[in-house]
Amino acid sequence: MRRVLLISNKVFHYRVSNYNYFARRFRELGWEFCVRANELERSNPYPLEFDYREMPFRFGDYRREIERLNPDVVLLFLHLKNTIIWPLLHWLKLRGTPVVYWNKGINLEVRHPWLRNQPFYYVHSLSDAIVLYSPHEVKDIRPRNRHKVFVANNTVNFDAFPAVEASKEDLKREFGIPFRKVVLFVGRMRSVKKVEHLIAAFNEINDPDCGCVIVGDPMQYNLPSLIRGKNVMHLGEVHDPEGLKISKLFKLSDLFVIPGDVGLGMNQAFYWGLPVVTEAGLQPPEIHYLTEGRSGFVVPENDLAALKEKMLLLLRDDALRAQFSANAREDILRDASIERMFSGFKDCVTALTDPKSPLCAAKFR
Repeated sequence: MRRVLLISNKVFHYRVSNYNYFARRFRELGWEFCVRANELERSNPYPLEFDYREMPFRFGDYRREIERLNPDVVLLFLHLKNTIIWPLLHWLKLRGTPVVYWNKGINLEVRHPWLRNQPFYYVHSLSDAIVLYSPHEVKDIRPRNRHKVFVANNTVNFDAFPAVEASKEDLKREFGIPFRKVVLFVGRMRSVKKVEHLIAAFNEINDPDCGCVIVGDPMQYNLPSLIRGKNVMHLGEVHDPEGLKISKLFKLSDLFVIPGDVGLGMNQAFYWGLPVVTEAGLQPPEIHYLTEGRSGFVVPENDLAALKEKMLLLLRDDALRAQFSANAREDILRDASIERMFSGFKDCVTALTDPKSPLCAAKFR
């Protein structure tokens, strides 16, 4: 059996569900899917259906493991600050093992990042193929490397989400949420997500029917010092083995708002039929799942008045929100299925290993 090896930094629980799917699909095609990483999220609820081994980032250990496994293709899902990527990449090239760089392409969280992107361009040139989160990032790859680009639309495995039968009202009672209309924020509160903008907007909303529920690690934020009224609740981090609690929170909500970096939370929101409101600016690839005026709104960056206006519009106009909700779910199931993500990797591996298949048809040229 042929073998694909993924070398990754911390494997989060939602990636485990993805990799289980990849392993099943690769197995159907006669491939074994293996993962080696420095850490697995401890709260991961999913059994591992793929060959996994946790290994601290020591080049010698990974070199010996690669020699033992003798993979046909190696996928590198690493940050450039994971310094093991540098000796691994060069050694794999010398060894003659096809190596793939999987990421966003460049650093999308800094403005005018010309100098900081030079190491990315070097990695792109050295890699045999590049897998991107969406086709919109192809523009960030230098023209001479675009012929080896594949796209695996970044997503989560919706098939793993639990069913929630309870009504919105029953779920609100379960969580003690008093609001008739709920805006939900879910995520680790890194500064790029701008949770303070959402709170500031709600500090100016006096409608007792409209409330905001914030879920996640506050990190450096002192949320109680930012919240002025009773219309914002922070539930902290929410974890349970089946992912049922977070699914319940999505179901009971009406709107999903992360003013900054929306990330994969938007995929989850769209799956549950929640329209999204966010700001323009340094957004990740997932922002392209949002269609302005169809499944949500993107307001000007740092425009809190516009953020508030669009939130209230969707909260108060039930018919408009219902249409956005249907559009959001339709679009995400079409554009971000786990099978579509897997197909990007399958096409990449095929192109690197089938002598009859040219590397990356020039569809992006």
